[in-house]
Amino acid sequence: MTKYTFEDHTAAIRELAHEVLNFHTTDTPFRINHGSTNSTRCRESSTPQLNIAHLNHILDIDATTKIATVEPNVPLDLLVTETLKKNLMPLVVMEFPGITVGGGFSGASGESSGWKEGLFDCSINEIEIILGNGDVKRAVKKGQNSDLFNGARCSLGTLGVVTLLTVQLTEAKGAVQLSYLLTSSVQETIDSLARLCDDEDADFDFIEGILYSEDEGVIILGRQVHPTAATTRHLLRQRFDRATDPWFYMHARDKANAHPEIVPTFSYLFRHDRGAFWSGAVFLKYYALPNNRFTRWLFNPIMTARAIYKAMLAVDSADGAIIQDLLLPAETSDEFAQYVAQDLKIWPIWICPIRKKAGEGDIKVSSRGKGALIFNFGVWGPTDPTPNAVYKTNRALEQKLRDLRGMKVPYAANFYTEDELRKKWHAEALPSMYDKVRRKQDQREAGDGKVSAETAALTWTETIFSIWPLTGLYQMFHALFG
Repeated sequence: MTKYTFEDHTAAIRELAHEVLNFHTTDTPFRINHGSTNSTRCRESSTPQLNIAHLNHILDIDATTKIATVEPNVPLDLLVTETLKKNLMPLVVMEFPGITVGGGFSGASGESSGWKEGLFDCSINEIEIILGNGDVKRAVKKGQNSDLFNGARCSLGTLGVVTLLTVQLTEAKGAVQLSYLLTSSVQETIDSLARLCDDEDADFDFIEGILYSEDEGVIILGRQVHPTAATTRHLLRQRFDRATDPWFYMHARDKANAHPEIVPTFSYLFRHDRGAFWSGAVFLKYYALPNNRFTRWLFNPIMTARAIYKAMLAVDSADGAIIQDLLLPAETSDEFAQYVAQDLKIWPIWICPIRKKAGEGDIKVSSRGKGALIFNFGVWGPTDPTPNAVYKTNRALEQKLRDLRGMKVPYAANFYTEDELRKKWHAEALPSMYDKVRRKQDQREAGDGKVSAETAALTWTETIFSIWPLTGLYQMFHALFG
């Protein structure tokens, strides 16, 4: 097989830039087709698309500079596999293997190393981007076109089409030593996370929390170790990537305050993949199936994050659930967690501390200053699927977030108005942030806050696939063969 080179990449970008120029010349709005997605938003098939699915190559991994040069559709499991061969790994690795490097940069992506490294976009040094008029630009963090770089990060592709990224890497020792600390309240969990992250002598590399109820939580600490070191040989070995392995969130609950254990680096980084946190438990409950080792093994092919995303998008089932990642300052996090527990009654809740790194593009979540902590809350669970209920629940959640000075998706700092920034970088034909994230229910919303009977009416196919168990069977088909 012929090696994909920088020259091949340049030729591919030349063709894409020509397509974008044609869209610009004809004033045609378009969307970007990545070929795969970890978004829960369904796309409108009638919208003109720019297909960049073929931009999925790793061009270089430099062990000396610890920098990987990759195209945007490189999934994290591929990047981690290749960098581990050189005893390296990205500074931040999101929990699902199908998340791409470009998606991590353009979205707001954090993980358990975020308490010291920030969001994933903080580990990107440079991008190549096709502007809305077809021009190809290089944008460097704190360098050439830095305003474009800061505008593109966490902006969901609304300023241009990112086509190449350089990723900062760090040493990978081969394994992670995990410790599980039991907590007995929401406040204790949040206070303990903040205290541990602010400890100048902190002896860990990764940290996250899971709240199982108002009076039970677990904080998971991870420290990179050499698996054959004398200090780790006596510890138990554990994995989370095989069909016979436990789902991580259940294992963490069972192992609270037990002895530390050793997990291979790859298995740790994607520990939440099987079961997609606790989404797999929702699937088993839907079919009234027991959640045990046998059923988790039996349904493992459709219980990975990739399969579950396919299934959700097949019937737009994400619109019948709360699936939100939310950023809040530490001082209002306890009140928000109490709101989720009492009003939404969604358990478990994932909590991941994120460091607002000094000198980085501003994350517009009110905090105590440069370097302060914010908390990423993963709120994922079923809700009343009727259009009115889904809309009202999400609107109430968004209002609570505003009241507590939180944000769903962060923007980078700039002093332009939105129109000025988009005009400067020729992004007028690209969809806005609102265009990209709005739900179908938003279009059905009437002026009085209610969903009209006419627009809320289901099509006959929607009606059929809303009947139990047809929805689940259709999703299973897409998870396996879609």
